[in-house]
Amino acid sequence: MQETHYILELIDRYLPEITNIIQDINHHPELGYKESYTSGIVNDFLRQSGYLTETNLAVTGIKAKLKEQNDQPNIALIGELDAIICRESSNADKYTGATHHCGHHLQLGIMMAVARAFKESGIGAGLNGNISFIAAPAEEYIELDYRRELRHSGKIRYFGGKQELVHCGAFDDVNAAIMVHSQSNTPYPFAGLVKAGNGFIAEKIKYTGKTAHAAANPEDGINALHAAILGINNVNALRETLRDSDHSRVHYIITKGGDAVNSIPADVRLECFVRSRTTEHIQHILSKINRAFLAGGEAVGAQTEFEGLSGYLPLVCNESVNELYAEKAARFIPKDRIVPIAHFHASTDMGDITHLMPAIHVLSGGVKGSLHAADFEVVDYQAAVAIPAKTIALTLIGLLSDEAAIMKSIIAENPPLLTKSQYLALLDSFFTYPGD
Repeated sequence: MQETHYILELIDRYLPEITNIIQDINHHPELGYKESYTSGIVNDFLRQSGYLTETNLAVTGIKAKLKEQNDQPNIALIGELDAIICRESSNADKYTGATHHCGHHLQLGIMMAVARAFKESGIGAGLNGNISFIAAPAEEYIELDYRRELRHSGKIRYFGGKQELVHCGAFDDVNAAIMVHSQSNTPYPFAGLVKAGNGFIAEKIKYTGKTAHAAANPEDGINALHAAILGINNVNALRETLRDSDHSRVHYIITKGGDAVNSIPADVRLECFVRSRTTEHIQHILSKINRAFLAGGEAVGAQTEFEGLSGYLPLVCNESVNELYAEKAARFIPKDRIVPIAHFHASTDMGDITHLMPAIHVLSGGVKGSLHAADFEVVDYQAAVAIPAKTIALTLIGLLSDEAAIMKSIIAENPPLLTKSQYLALLDSFFTYPGD
């Protein structure tokens, strides 16, 4: 197909322009549901490329279709708008600590490169289906108090951006999805074909004690900080009961440790994530963890309250789409750097999408240093943007050519793990409030 060669040429042609755009995004990092600058840049690019766009989806999200008509099957190519907090980074926003050491700006570059190349080439007329380009907000599950305020005010229902996009209907006409994410310490062209990954449930824990003068009469107080420390120690005592094969993780931070050193702390708060390979196992571990935190409060006589803040579902990637991606990647990447990855230990709301449709979450190269760390650095935009964009372009063409036979077969053989209504009900069940 002549257009295929032209698309690859276009991706290379526009790489310098797109690199400048995503470097601009990198210098203006924004946290979840606040990505107005980033969203504006992406929207301007898509509109200048000839797309009609839907904006303000899930607060800051964007969606554009290659074809205006609702052709099926429709495959979404997703990029993420938000940044992570890494105050140690020299690139971090001095006020918010936001930085794109998550690599999300690279995803946007990939999405924009494919969108521009497909529109300019005119290849859409020869494809049996459609492509949606979706810029999603709020993938990083952070600033939970801010998101709770948005939820309570009715501005969002769910903390994760793709969850909110599902809720508002942006995925209703989508049958499959593709996304690429940077891999740590991989400065060369690379394709990591993830098979599965952890999900998690987030919660807040609040210990309420009784204040008293810490020196004059500590015996009159109930020390909520001691309760928290005991609870943490109890949780740590349970770690040996977590099986390696379940890939479980439990981690937490103390977000409030008291009000004054010379007063017994009476209000102490934590945020906790419990991760594992299945939703059922996450819930099983969470019950054990909560028992441990509760025991810390009971030991000193403090009240313990739990607030469930939902989380992300485990990642379940489609093997057939992964295999096609690997086949196309071999054109640009040495075969020994196209690597199957059995399990992804972090979490992403792409896991939620994989429960609703066939989808993949591939890891790519071009960066050195670690994700979310100060040493993260993009060193090769060809490897980080152009090669994934070319591979995705060939994958999309393969899925939607010849009456979309491959894509239709994958859809038929892989029914959704959850319907939309089942999925949203499950998310709702993870939200619990003190006194529920």
